Amino acid sequence: MSIRGPPSAKPSRRPPKVNPDTICAGCSTARETATANSEMDEWISCNGCKKWFHIDCAGFSKAHEIRDVDKYFCQACEPQHGKTTYVRKTTRAHALVDYAELQKGVLKTSEESVEHHYIQPIKDGTFQFDPENFPRMRPEMVTREFFERSGTFVEPICIPAEWNPRPWQERTGKGSDFDEATVAGSVPETAMADLELGDYEYDTVADEGQDRLDMVMPEGLTVRQVCELVGPEIPLDVIDVKTQNSGAKWNLGRWADYYEEKDHDKAIRNVISLEVSQSKLGRLLRRPKVVRDVDLQDSVWPIEEREKGKWPKVQYYCLMSVADSYTDFHIDFGGSSVYYHILRGKKTFFFIPPKPKYLKMYEEWNESPQQNFTFLPHQTKECYRVDLSEGDTMLIPSGWIHAVWTPETSLVIGGNFLTRLSYKNQFRVVEIEKANHTPMKFRYPFFQRIMWYTVIQYLTEDPLPAEVKEAFTRGKQFERSVPIWQDFDGDIAAKDPRPGAQNARYYSQAEVDGLPDLVNYIWRTVMVVLGRVEGISEDQKKRVYASIPKGYGDPLEIAKTFALWVALKRGNEDPPAFAHPDFAIENVREDAPKKLSARALRDLERKEAIAAWRIAPDRQSERSRGPTPPDVKMSHPSPPHHQEQTSVHQSAPAVASPAALMMSPMPGAYFSTPKTSVLGPKRVACDACRKRRIKCKHKDFVMQTTPELLNHAPGYGSPNAPEMHDNITVTPKQGPYHLDGQQNGMTNGYHFDGVPTGDAGPLPGTNAYVNANIPMTMNGVPIFGEAAKRGRSKACFECRRSKRRCVHDENGNVDPVKAAETPTPRGTAKKYSIGEDGSPDPAQKKPRRES
Repeated sequence: MSIRGPPSAKPSRRPPKVNPDTICAGCSTARETATANSEMDEWISCNGCKKWFHIDCAGFSKAHEIRDVDKYFCQACEPQHGKTTYVRKTTRAHALVDYAELQKGVLKTSEESVEHHYIQPIKDGTFQFDPENFPRMRPEMVTREFFERSGTFVEPICIPAEWNPRPWQERTGKGSDFDEATVAGSVPETAMADLELGDYEYDTVADEGQDRLDMVMPEGLTVRQVCELVGPEIPLDVIDVKTQNSGAKWNLGRWADYYEEKDHDKAIRNVISLEVSQSKLGRLLRRPKVVRDVDLQDSVWPIEEREKGKWPKVQYYCLMSVADSYTDFHIDFGGSSVYYHILRGKKTFFFIPPKPKYLKMYEEWNESPQQNFTFLPHQTKECYRVDLSEGDTMLIPSGWIHAVWTPETSLVIGGNFLTRLSYKNQFRVVEIEKANHTPMKFRYPFFQRIMWYTVIQYLTEDPLPAEVKEAFTRGKQFERSVPIWQDFDGDIAAKDPRPGAQNARYYSQAEVDGLPDLVNYIWRTVMVVLGRVEGISEDQKKRVYASIPKGYGDPLEIAKTFALWVALKRGNEDPPAFAHPDFAIENVREDAPKKLSARALRDLERKEAIAAWRIAPDRQSERSRGPTPPDVKMSHPSPPHHQEQTSVHQSAPAVASPAALMMSPMPGAYFSTPKTSVLGPKRVACDACRKRRIKCKHKDFVMQTTPELLNHAPGYGSPNAPEMHDNITVTPKQGPYHLDGQQNGMTNGYHFDGVPTGDAGPLPGTNAYVNANIPMTMNGVPIFGEAAKRGRSKACFECRRSKRRCVHDENGNVDPVKAAETPTPRGTAKKYSIGEDGSPDPAQKKPRRES
């Protein structure tokens, strides 16, 4: 597709000249540019017939619409080439440069190559992989009992084709393990080509033709037959391999045409998400028996819901890939396990084990904008390569990070399943999906509901005895000398007469180890429904509530009972605190972790600092105030019976240390220790509220242990800073508080040591006392500005921008005089200034507003 202005047009302000030889194939004219509609005179070329069209003749109403066109085909070319395709808009990084060629010193754009830029390094050995030693098992050994008792299913398992030949190969003697008995008991071959699709009944799968894994796969299946069995009009997502973008909506008929096309220069596409369980093809398939036995969904999902057609449909995926298709590293949704059988072609897997550090790397890599250009094994330093051929079957356990390359055009049948053997990895992957904000359509369907059905089945088939529940309530533990997973035959439990010692079935070690993770997952869903988890929207609460099965009792009681049941099965451990009957659910508040950007963190810190400043604008850290030498004395209000004036150099009463002062039983007083850092908002909450991590409601009654109290604390005025002795002085403030303790005829009734003698004046050590008492100076210059009240000054920039009353001086420091002033109320119908006697002064009706 080519887009340009009118043919032969030159970049000029004049109307471009049209080449009369170029005629629009739509209107058959060489339209000259018109000023009113010049943008509609742009041209677009058909990728099929190479003819040129005006964009309005091509069917576009706006000029900007052609920017998203990938390949344009006119109406005459659509029957042969298909409809016009569009570029999918995405935030994922695109391969603008072929990095494989760049490593060789050749700059080559990705548009010149139809394959993914990792394919060539894989082919030529530039990417190195660790030698794998994953088990190759005979199909007779791949059973649920073997997986549960041996713990083998923790790494990929391959069942080679020579050990599991297809039934038609055994009948013709092509299998390496030719079995006459198998051939004698088999039924005549029915070729797929002889099927009459309209007359065939697909209600059940006949118990015939299965292999040694008890798996049924149709003989000679092709992509064209898949199209006929599933339906040519069925829509499907097609992946552009080069950009790893999905979402291109094709139908199955168009895909079959593309798949059979022999053009080697065509764009490489891939289909990996066609689920066929409810189609005619799905009725011809059957999964391996070991998969059906360990599948958690098959075990717990109610039959009545399955009959209604409501169940997770992830059992049968048909994967159709052309040569050199590539799927980048991923984990299957919900941490599910996978079975994978190759009907045609070849596949190559690259596996990274689910170690915690690798899963963390995968989570960060999955969010990186350079995901397309960062080969994940270069970060993990551990990756294994496994090559599979036609007839091979692979079982991939939960959580394994893997990528897939298709050396030869292939057709694969696979499916996903959850197991009791992989609780830990499954929940870990679910957390990664939440952290990466994976859309719900790409997650395991009904995952929460399956886990709830699992809990209900545990409590139904192997109920918790009332005696055990009552013992847990009294704080007892259920003692077990041998873990239940070591009791393979049940002989140990049979000899134990205690209620709850017997088990309904065998529980594997992997299952028992993962039960606490299931408890935590179920408990969190209950907390979400009860509104005890922050950051959860109402829509999310509704979805979580809908996932909890109804008619089985109170979800909260089910979660508590299941926690006790897990403590019983594991033995020798206490159940969680929330499982106790007296646990107060009102006190629970689980905070959802929130990831904030650097800018959001800065904004949050600024808002907290402003809020803290508004509460106590006079507070300052001790480091900025500096220590006071011990020889500097401070005057304090005298009790009423003092008749003579107290001098500034008069000895003050003895003051206890800060620790002792905090234990002082002063009624109505709350204490706050000083901060040791100048960073962050200033401390205004009391110690008791800060220890409990709750919002402090005692700010008006907080007694600060600094600076006045610490100045007189033993050892505070250390001689380590003698140069400060002559520089810092403390002078009494000339204001409402006088040296004799009189204030407007009232007596300040508190000694500095906190012993009350009256009921006038603020408590020493409180914020109010610091505001109303003594400013500090250094070298004779007031630290907080002049002590005397000055005239009106212009508000600072920050206060003007936030539209608040300014309490700063011209140097940006807090002015204690301004801070102590009573704000003038605003919004009244008539404004008056306040006279000296405290009454409104009508002489000045419009007083100047405070800045």
